[in-house]
Amino acid sequence: MATVGFGIIGCGVISGSHLKLAAASSVANVVAVADVVEDRAKARAEEFGVPAWYTTAEDLLQDERVDAVVLAMPTGVRTPVALKALEHGKHVLIEKPIALNAAEVERIMAARGDRVAACCSSRMTFTDHAETARACVAAGTLGDIRVVRVRAIQGAPAEPRNPPPPWRESMAQNGGGILVNWSCYDLDYLMYVTGWQLQPQSVMAAWWTPARPMSAYVAPGSDADAHYTAMIRCKNNIVLSMERAEFAGARTDQAWEIIGSHASLRLNMQAKEGQPDAVQLDTFVPGKGIESQALDPVETPADRRNVVDDFARAVLGESEAPRTTLERALLMQKLTDAIYASAESGASVSVS
Repeated sequence: MATVGFGIIGCGVISGSHLKLAAASSVANVVAVADVVEDRAKARAEEFGVPAWYTTAEDLLQDERVDAVVLAMPTGVRTPVALKALEHGKHVLIEKPIALNAAEVERIMAARGDRVAACCSSRMTFTDHAETARACVAAGTLGDIRVVRVRAIQGAPAEPRNPPPPWRESMAQNGGGILVNWSCYDLDYLMYVTGWQLQPQSVMAAWWTPARPMSAYVAPGSDADAHYTAMIRCKNNIVLSMERAEFAGARTDQAWEIIGSHASLRLNMQAKEGQPDAVQLDTFVPGKGIESQALDPVETPADRRNVVDDFARAVLGESEAPRTTLERALLMQKLTDAIYASAESGASVSVS
């Protein structure tokens, strides 16, 4: 069986996830890792039995065994490496968020050529509950979609624990905070479930840094959003409502929902596989009102079990494209840019 030789650039926390996903795939084989911290690159290679490790991206890209790279370093330094990888003829799987802004995504698209390139924001779609919800929407059970929403509030714990690295809460280094770190998953998940039919047109948004009592929960100098809210008007009179917060002065509350003219779906994007109530269908029944039922799970296709496996199969030509292409990532980045632009101006902003 043909396999794709992967190189992973960036050996921080998320690299472990990629290495485990590759090990679970029959078509992905990690042949090299790289990190600017030598001990970190060496440790990852030894931990997962990777044949080669490097301290520069350039050295890894020179390795002829590498067919594709996973870019798992901070957002602010990824785009130049993505462009360099494409120059070397490598396929590119980019961690989320895809880039600092839409202009960077467009640069990557222009350099892509015939190589496969994709974003990891699709992680939460490789679940049975995502397939279950998608099948329900596709069947027309909900009628006309009216509102798609997520509200995911994480209350501040009693004491700070494992503060995020400084780059993660930096507008310059990461392109944003909770919006780009977590709501890229929300957006990709809801777009997937609704068949990518949401077409954002305008945005009204606001965001806030951590309140003073919670300032110790992030690194000093953090200037990105710890709480945002956005109302997005989409084509066909659909409204997309998004809100996320971490270290919040509010009780933890998480809900994903798709409200239609005839019925609605209540979802749990972060549900564990096999959770029987991960997708709830609420249907209007004349004379009875709203009746609820947990939907039986629709199994994820066997050849599409995780983001690395999905990408490798696209490289091998077993599928037409990876789940979240650069085109889809660009749509989500344009919406993200518009949310920040609206928050800065205090006015509604159009989504090109």
